[in-house]
Amino acid sequence: MFNRLALVGFAVFFLGIANASAFDEINKSFLGGLAVDGYDSTAYFRMNTPAEGAEDYIVDYKGATWRFADAASRDLFAAAPEAYAPQYGGYCSNQMSQGNLADIDPGVWLIYEGKLYLFGHDAGRSRWQQTGIAERIRDADENWRKFLAKK
Repeated sequence: MFNRLALVGFAVFFLGIANASAFDEINKSFLGGLAVDGYDSTAYFRMNTPAEGAEDYIVDYKGATWRFADAASRDLFAAAPEAYAPQYGGYCSNQMSQGNLADIDPGVWLIYEGKLYLFGHDAGRSRWQQTGIAERIRDADENWRKFLAKK
């Protein structure tokens, strides 16, 4: 019994390493392939707050499943996904500005010049605000182009 558990543990560990080293253009949840951890990316613009998406309102875009709070949000995204998708594929904007890929907390976000930026922690968003959002965007844009070039 112990050997079987140990084997399963090693398999999960190595799968995790392989998954962590793989780059997907859209940051997706491990289970279900959800973009933005299942949150409605249009809600940040429309309601000025994060809102969980529902299984009934989905769009498949760039290999990920995007959930929306209602049909109107789904249709808005489907008509112009680039306008509502977060920058850097939904990876942490602060970490991207430092050349790293990291997950996000859907509750930590910023809209700047009509674009959605997500962060893993409030400290990252604060760093951007304190050191210059435009400068951090330039850094993140450069690093994002490098990640896309490696894809």
